[in-house]
Formats: sequence, C-alpha cells, structure tokens
Amino acid sequence: MTNNKGITLIALVITIIVLLILAGVSIAMLTGNNGILTQATNAKNDTAEAEVADRINMALNGEYSSLLATKNFSGTADQIAATNGIEQGTGKDYTITIGNDGARPTTGGIVLTIASNKYPEIKGTITYTPATEGNETVAGTPERWTIDQADYPQ
Repeated sequence: MTNNKGITLIALVITIIVLLILAGVSIAMLTGNNGILTQATNAKNDTAEAEVADRINMALNGEYSSLLATKNFSGTADQIAATNGIEQGTGKDYTITIGNDGARPTTGGIVLTIASNKYPEIKGTITYTPATEGNETVAGTPERWTIDQADYPQ
C-alpha cells in the first residue's frame, strides 16, 4: 500500500467554491445599496449637515441672548459671522440676513435669518412680535422674540 500525503482534487474544488461564495457575500456587503460603504457615505453627509445646523443654532442662540439683554443684535451680519466663526456672504458657507439694519425692530416678522448655502433646507430664524396691535400698545402684552432653530437631518 502506498501512503499518499496531500489533499484530493474534490477537497480542493470544495474549498475553492466555499471561498468564492464567501468573497461574493463580502463584496455584496460592502458595495450594495445598503452596504457598508453606502452607509458610511450617508453617515458622513448626515454629520456634515448636523455640523452646519449646530453652527447656525449656536449663532442664533448668541444673537437671541443679545436681543433679550439689549433689544439689539450684536452687530452687522459680518460681525455676527466673525463672532460665531462662520463665513457668510456670496460664495461662502452661510448667508446672514438682518432686518431693520440691526436696529431694534418696530414691526413684527422675521428679523434675523442664518441659512446654509450648501444645504438650502437648513436655516434658522429669529422672529419679533411687537407688543402692539395696529399702532396702539396693548397693555400687559409683552413683546416677544421667537427663535426657530435649524433642523437636523433625519
């Protein structure tokens, strides 16, 4: 009798088939519509959008505090941007719009908007509601500042 050492051809073919099946499953898990690479890209985009929303909300909260304390904004749109570390204007990441040229508003409506230029759906506003009805002051009705913060991606 001969003593054969090694593997048979059938064992080799079965091993190769199993490896091919594992490789196919791994590639599908990486590159499919719900694959790891797609999920990583989606998570990266959601994080970038959430960061934009956070920056807008931080700037809005700073201005809201200034309005409650002084009834005025902390400065011009460029000053607000510089204070909050954001770049605003044409070709920049954000646009800041101030009603009433930064002065205390006398009519109701949106008085400050901070919007993302990259993600147009992400914006926040501060709205002023005067303590008047028409041209007359309504006794006991305080003026109101309302902040509508930027929404986070879903």
